[in-house]
Amino acid sequence: MHPVIGINLPNKTSFGNLDETLRQIKGNGFDAVEINIETYPLIIGAEICHEWLALLKQTLRKHDLTYTAHIGRGLDLRSLGDHAYHTKVLNASLQICSELNMKVLVLHYEVKSQNQVAEKQFVEAHRKAAFLAAELGVVICVENIEVELVLPVVELAQEIDHPNLRLNLDTGHAFLAAHYYQFDFLKAVEMMAPYLGHVHLNDNTGTFESLRITNRTVYDGLPMGYRREFGRGDIHLPPFYGKLPFGEVLSRIPPDYSGIFICEYMSEDFGPLNKKIQEQVRLAVEGSRP
Repeated sequence: MHPVIGINLPNKTSFGNLDETLRQIKGNGFDAVEINIETYPLIIGAEICHEWLALLKQTLRKHDLTYTAHIGRGLDLRSLGDHAYHTKVLNASLQICSELNMKVLVLHYEVKSQNQVAEKQFVEAHRKAAFLAAELGVVICVENIEVELVLPVVELAQEIDHPNLRLNLDTGHAFLAAHYYQFDFLKAVEMMAPYLGHVHLNDNTGTFESLRITNRTVYDGLPMGYRREFGRGDIHLPPFYGKLPFGEVLSRIPPDYSGIFICEYMSEDFGPLNKKIQEQVRLAVEGSRP
């Protein structure tokens, strides 16, 4: 089985440029594209905007690509004040995935709280979502982040124990978290491996940026060019452009893993190199398969 190698659609891709961007992605040899649902106004006030959904569906079907989805950044299933609203956004996202034939929806785990009520709600929300995902033919893949340990993410998958809730290994996030929290990066990959449904391949220098915790607003405002130049934090480099040991990472992904490998990086900044990046990643993944 040939591995499916994909790339994330740049978040600032206008609808007018979408067709050409997808054509370029296919031309660069990628098999799949991951789209953040909030890139276009597909959800307005927790309701699906069916006019936009129809437009997007019409464009996506013109290209021989597999599509996956990443949920918008605002989802917070630990929110106690407006939990029903967040649930509606999640359910709408799952319905959009079903309509667009996207088999994977990626959610961030975010930071585990000390509030037991919120944590119980968080787990039960994922449990209910997994059952809805099964009805819609979608798999929810929960992603580890750079400001939380990997273990709680694995424990969520173990507790839910549902085939439609799997994990998304984000290599860059795990690498940064391992440096900050002083745990073994490769052992964390091994810990996630049995539960994988999706993989994000991205690189960085391993230098954790403390502003990500101490002042998120300032962190988000730092120009990416500056952060990249100084190697600060989650800079979403292409695989093999930073310090991650990708050969060792890929060797720890189970031989029977049949999910997609999404190269999640700032592809708009690497235009002339994107085909070469795809080829290098594909060779590395194929070399790691039995």
